[in-house]
Amino acid sequence: MTDEQPPAPDPASGLNLADELNRDFYSHSPSQYLRTRIALLVALGDADAALHPALVGGVRAWGMGVELEVPLDDEEIDGFAVVESISIMYLAAEALLRLYFAHVEPEPCPPLKLSSLTSFAKFKQMAGDLLTSPPRNELLREVFRGRLDAPAEVSAEAWTEDADVLRFLLTRAAALLAREANVYNSTKHGLAVQPRKSGLRLGSEEDPNGVIVDHHGPSIRFLSKGPSAEEGVQQWRETIQFAFPSINLAVASAFADEIDAIHAVAKARLTGEQGSVTIRQRALIDHLRAVPFASNYTGLLSLGMHRDFGVRIGR
Repeated sequence: MTDEQPPAPDPASGLNLADELNRDFYSHSPSQYLRTRIALLVALGDADAALHPALVGGVRAWGMGVELEVPLDDEEIDGFAVVESISIMYLAAEALLRLYFAHVEPEPCPPLKLSSLTSFAKFKQMAGDLLTSPPRNELLREVFRGRLDAPAEVSAEAWTEDADVLRFLLTRAAALLAREANVYNSTKHGLAVQPRKSGLRLGSEEDPNGVIVDHHGPSIRFLSKGPSAEEGVQQWRETIQFAFPSINLAVASAFADEIDAIHAVAKARLTGEQGSVTIRQRALIDHLRAVPFASNYTGLLSLGMHRDFGVRIGR
């Protein structure tokens, strides 16, 4: 399957199909789905929330009832939060990138362009291209802000900061899908991940001041297939990485905000319905980078633990 340029609706048909498709598409932003998942996960993580006794007492909707025999303990909640927050963050990253690619060039009907991006290999290549050639400020402003010049109430410095934040978020999303996709693939394909509690300590046992890293907390374990140097032997890597749901959700929320921005700009251009966007401050980058030692500000501790092994392939 290949990515092909979608045909423009034929104006001679007498049906303004582009307007109809645009009106339907921009009536609802996918960010609402992301924000709902974020809200539900935070509610589950709040031990004092009414959600917990409700689940034990039993809840019912759409003709289906659910009841937990005993309340979820902290370890079960942490394990769920690790997997769910990773899933939300990567889903938000993919949605942001696909929407960006569908709107980066003027299109009479971006929904058709979006639906034509069917090859994941091509999509991954496009994400990688964003990392090697980050978009210019002018392009970012056209897609996310709908204008090249700063609004009257926004200073030149703030306008520059806003473009820097947009570039950071877009390239962060691209890095997740182009370079750090193994954990996402393991999560969405068969839930082949195992959340657990792990600990990592590097340094001297005798000298407390010589400890470089001492971290214990939620982590995720997954397997990834690697290149094989020996014929008949497949190389594998087992990875255990610490995970921080709060960081994952903060990144996902930032992605969702810019999904809304793309929608607002395109809706104004294509349907005439005005909306609003939020100018970003550089403090957002600092906030997303203010994470535990050695993290890569995506919620996964980059100083993970690996075990490489080979499996001989039977003839």
